Amino acid sequence: MRVEITCANRVGILHEIMEIFGEYRINVTSGELGGDSGDKVYLLAPGMLSTQYQSIERSLYRVPGVQRVRRITLLPLERRYFELDTLLRHVTDPILSVDREGRVVAANLAAARVFGVSLDRVPGMQLQRFLPLMQVAELLRDFSVPRYGLQAVVRGQNFYLNWSPIALGENPSGVDSMAGAVLRLQAREKSAFIPQPLRAMALWDFDLRRQSCLQLRDLAALTAPLLIAGERGTGKSTFASAVHYLSPSAARAGCIRIVPCEGRFVLPTHLHATGTLILEDVHHLSQKAQIGLRRQLRELPAGVRLVATCGDVHTLAPALAQVFSSLAITLPPLRKMRPALERFATTLLRQEYPELDALDLDESVQDLIRRHDWPENFHGLRDYLMAAAAHCRRRGTCRIDRQDVPELIPQTLLPWRNWGRGLTYREIMEQLERAVLGDLAASRLSTRELAKELGISHTTVANKLRKYGLSMQKK
Repeated sequence: MRVEITCANRVGILHEIMEIFGEYRINVTSGELGGDSGDKVYLLAPGMLSTQYQSIERSLYRVPGVQRVRRITLLPLERRYFELDTLLRHVTDPILSVDREGRVVAANLAAARVFGVSLDRVPGMQLQRFLPLMQVAELLRDFSVPRYGLQAVVRGQNFYLNWSPIALGENPSGVDSMAGAVLRLQAREKSAFIPQPLRAMALWDFDLRRQSCLQLRDLAALTAPLLIAGERGTGKSTFASAVHYLSPSAARAGCIRIVPCEGRFVLPTHLHATGTLILEDVHHLSQKAQIGLRRQLRELPAGVRLVATCGDVHTLAPALAQVFSSLAITLPPLRKMRPALERFATTLLRQEYPELDALDLDESVQDLIRRHDWPENFHGLRDYLMAAAAHCRRRGTCRIDRQDVPELIPQTLLPWRNWGRGLTYREIMEQLERAVLGDLAASRLSTRELAKELGISHTTVANKLRKYGLSMQKK
């Protein structure tokens, strides 16, 4: 039996109500508080008889503040569950809810049919089992990842995947604020897939990159042209692609990526009225070519979102810079994120070798990676790790150590703002000393000449050169 009690909101009233059920030895198995006005108590007592209810009803009315007692057919939570279940059963698209670990919590009948299992077996299964090529772990880790129009293949069927995050109320924008997500798969014929410019990737929002990811999430749904700036290898193309996938238009519109060809951009003669147009590396164009591009952009349909990537914003012609003067994101280089380099490296390995769960880095390799400046940023780090992983796998081990990694030739370019972030004082001074000695040794003939200029003994100079692997100029 289910009972609804309308009562005043005062301290102790719920305790008095439950005492009455205890006196009659009625077991209450579940309950809810709330209602439209916040003045309702809902209780479920499966074993209560009608005669017992009549006695309890009289006792409840004697409690100060109780205004109304009545029997109901369903608790509000039960009603919402049955209504939602009925709605989902009639939805033809597969819909499922997953927790933060990627386990399916609930799914509708359409999802079970697509997965090829019975409906009662779906809860508890890992989503990665059905989407082996998707970055499920990163997708469910945070908000700053692709959300709309993701291409997915499940048992040979083609889908667009859209997902809505489930946030914890205490900190809805925090790094660990996701409780899970609701995913919807929309079926598409294979020929109906719109070619996408890049693979939809998680953005790895670690350290300083976190702020860039949050900024991108806020700007993705807007319509003004967006410029993404940064050094080579910082992830400009990935962020540009994410602009499309973070926008609701991705579920119904396509995306075109164009790179410079012979010093200019060749825009398509016919563009769809909506979608995303990505222009890669506009800084490679001459000033004249940029002015010509500006004229072409005036002919774009109003519904096309313009996104451009650029290495150095100061190389843009004034006419083109004005187009992107409203919205811009600058990505931090790896040398400013040394505390997170180990996480970036581990994530790269997991992405490139998803079939291997135990590929990890020795502490000496982690220290080597953290000390290096990575002028090519993620490009250089990825190639470095892939070479090390290949050597490690040939040895038949799952731990990358110093014998697996290629030799690094440190080239510390100074001054860089915040370049020493994440290093100890001793490590910072060693980096500085290496850079100073390297520059001076290149133009000196002997350690004695260099020692005289620095005001230290030639033995000290020789020891330091040996320590850093430097040598004097030879003529």
